[in-house]
Amino acid sequence: MSQLINREWLQPGDQEHRLYAAHADISDGAGHELVTAYPVQRPDGAWALLIVNKDQENAHEVSVRFEDGPRAASFAGPVTAIVLGRNEYAWHPQPAGGRADPDGPPKTTQVAADAGVKFALPAASVTVLRGAVAWQAGAAH
Repeated sequence: MSQLINREWLQPGDQEHRLYAAHADISDGAGHELVTAYPVQRPDGAWALLIVNKDQENAHEVSVRFEDGPRAASFAGPVTAIVLGRNEYAWHPQPAGGRADPDGPPKTTQVAADAGVKFALPAASVTVLRGAVAWQAGAAH
């Protein structure tokens, strides 16, 4: 998990990262947020989202929209999607400690993104989306 955060979401080094607020509109019947997102603009200019799907049973699809006053943006072009979910890692507790199975690396794919693309979030997963965004003036609601 630390490599997912420190190498994929954030850019290694000591340069400034800009963190932003985010809102997701996926919740359960009791109003608990099931998906949370943490956007950052990295020193290399890429935008990255760390997205946590806290729903233990269900996958979700999300659209990503960035807003800054009257401007709005979405991912544009190739986006790297790095997923750590049950298919990549599962802990099995045992009286003498436990074991991980599977204990593989996160799954990495490339997605061709535009304003209409939806990103899949497996159940009980952490996903990093990283790529360039295209801003449009006057598009925010």
